[in-house]
Amino acid sequence: MRLIPFILLALCSPLLLTACKHSTTQPPKIYTLDKSSKISSYAAAIKTAVEMQMFEPEAYAGKMCTVRISIQRDGTLNSAIAEGGDPKLCKAAISAVTAKIPPAPDENTWQIFKNAPLDFRP
Repeated sequence: MRLIPFILLALCSPLLLTACKHSTTQPPKIYTLDKSSKISSYAAAIKTAVEMQMFEPEAYAGKMCTVRISIQRDGTLNSAIAEGGDPKLCKAAISAVTAKIPPAPDENTWQIFKNAPLDFRP
């Protein structure tokens, strides 16, 4: 599973859409994510935690499911809800995401991930 690009895309897409709402006199803010950033590192940590719990991800090749997670500051999962996609993959993804997600490294990173969609595309 390669969740990092999809997580980052899902998290950045609202930023791209809101850029259209800014006036032309004020340039929109641009957020750059590099591999050493806390956000990218935390996305990788979530991906690893979920992958360790996923049973036979190769059985879902070519399928997709989006699961929205809500987590507490310490990484405890509040909820995981399928937002769409293959029903069998969604069920497997929800089961896998109940794994202990590591705590975010700081408040800003947690604010980004506390209610985030995860795209599963094994």
